[in-house]
Amino acid sequence: MEDLFSLLWQLNRTPVTNQRELAQNLNISVGKVNSLLREAEEQGYLSGSKEGKQSRFEISASGRELLEQMLISRRRGKLRLMPTGRKVRTAVILAAGRRPDFEVPAALLPLGESTILETMIASLESCGIEKFFVIGGFCADKLKEKLSAKQNVTVLQNERYKWSGTMQALTLLEQELDGDFLLMKSDLVLERRGALALLEGDLPFRALLAAPSGLGDEAFVELDEDGDIFRISKDIHQINRIQGELVGMMRVPVEVFHMMLKYFADNDNPYLNFEYVLENIGRLYGFRGEIVDDLIWSKVETKESYQNLLNICYPRIVRKEKEMQEKLASDTMVEILGISPEEIVEISFAGGLTNTNYDVTLKNGRYILRLPGRMTESLIDRHVEKQNAQIASDMGLNCRLVYCNAETGVKLSEYIDRAETLNFRTAKLEENMKLVAGILHVLHDSDFPMQNRFDPFEEAERYESLLDGLNARMYKGYHQLKAQVMAIRQRLLRIGYEQKPCHNDLLAFNLVKNGEGRLYLIDWEYAGINDPMFDIASYFLENEFSPEDEELFFHYYLQNGQDVAVAREKILIFKISQDFLWSIWTVLKEAKGDNFGAYGPERFARCQRLCAQYWEAYGD
Repeated sequence: MEDLFSLLWQLNRTPVTNQRELAQNLNISVGKVNSLLREAEEQGYLSGSKEGKQSRFEISASGRELLEQMLISRRRGKLRLMPTGRKVRTAVILAAGRRPDFEVPAALLPLGESTILETMIASLESCGIEKFFVIGGFCADKLKEKLSAKQNVTVLQNERYKWSGTMQALTLLEQELDGDFLLMKSDLVLERRGALALLEGDLPFRALLAAPSGLGDEAFVELDEDGDIFRISKDIHQINRIQGELVGMMRVPVEVFHMMLKYFADNDNPYLNFEYVLENIGRLYGFRGEIVDDLIWSKVETKESYQNLLNICYPRIVRKEKEMQEKLASDTMVEILGISPEEIVEISFAGGLTNTNYDVTLKNGRYILRLPGRMTESLIDRHVEKQNAQIASDMGLNCRLVYCNAETGVKLSEYIDRAETLNFRTAKLEENMKLVAGILHVLHDSDFPMQNRFDPFEEAERYESLLDGLNARMYKGYHQLKAQVMAIRQRLLRIGYEQKPCHNDLLAFNLVKNGEGRLYLIDWEYAGINDPMFDIASYFLENEFSPEDEELFFHYYLQNGQDVAVAREKILIFKISQDFLWSIWTVLKEAKGDNFGAYGPERFARCQRLCAQYWEAYGD
């Protein structure tokens, strides 16, 4: 059938010919040509007549029908980009264009407590995106200024944005992108489940679709029978069946990106936009239209659409995502405890720096549910945490642990009745110092079987190694300070580095009293064998103890015969190590998308001051 199709196809293009020319054009023998011609005539696909020394072949109606069927069959066949298991960690955001209604890029218009662009970056970070490229044009300097604190964001400038389309902008990333990425427009705001629909699943080449929005300038989409994009058009009259609208977000495999660049390199139209390049590539490779039902989304092109975003769309997104987060917490509780949803009375957000915590009230009790934060798997060994938290719970140091999953990081603890979480003021009250000293003595002097060590100097170097390949900016003077910190470590080894069970995270909000005045140590993520003076240094440092406060605490903690001078020197060393460690932790977290404001720089600066104090007090 394929040979017959090739014969009819050639005769459709060149009806006047001869057997020898046909054989050359089809790359087959003359005998094979004669055989095919007889078969085609016998089946009524064509007829032939003499025209001079040549022959004229006429394709019949049934012959044209056969050609049509074969062409349709071929059109249906597309290559598939095979699932690779690669995680998408990069997003490209196009922000070069100017909207006539606004004096700044639409991406920088206020939204909630932030801007449109920052809101979407935060949403994508919560979906696992770690690295961003923003391509600016109009007021690109304002984009750079606004995003300067985001270490995981690189702003590039398209100098030709006035005279080109979005494909020209993408050429700026030819040397930057080495993996799959999300591609989106900067005036877009949508529920995070829209991005998750593209990020999850096996198909690597997809575009996000929603029901036609009526927002104006829609790009309508028609799908084929396999769910792949068949046609994209802003002219509704060109679409046979409207099956969705392009939202403005695509998942692009790196192989397709290279095809896009090659296609554009052979193109003479600088105004070409990426959607039509992808549509063209989609004629060969399956380009799936990912339809998300009832998706809440909007784009900003005019003052009216911006007001719609502010007053209608974004409040709906906020409400819906809050409901979805609470539903996630609810579903997690149902799965963990094997209960029905009806047993859940109330769920409320309970804060968290590294993780997200929920206060969950059931008909028969109250709990704290922890859902792990982004990137915690590289910072914390959850298997070790589970073991230490469970033993601490059994020893009565920790609140009762109900559930802890070492694979997912999900943890459920019993709520402490009439809980009072200490803060940096109440942590300095004498009655609370006495409680803290007591619980630390129990921990430090126990036979707690911790299998891991927590060395702040080694941890700092591990965090530094995790920065490799990230767009991270270390603080000025980092290498000089590191040399000093590691020199001080040598002094610690000489005076004696004790090895005992320690909590290693004595923040005030990890110290909780119940209604009867009993103190608990919670959150054992960083627990491990260490010197007890590390815990004391953490307690002093995190709660801003004065020298007088420290002296009062020593009254309750230091035992007879303990060398106060050595204890004080080790505490200063560990204060230095903690400020150094947590400043690097901040750089690492911010390189992955978090924003801790002045927290990191302030700890780094204090580390420098404490180092100066140490050298002044103890010399070389």
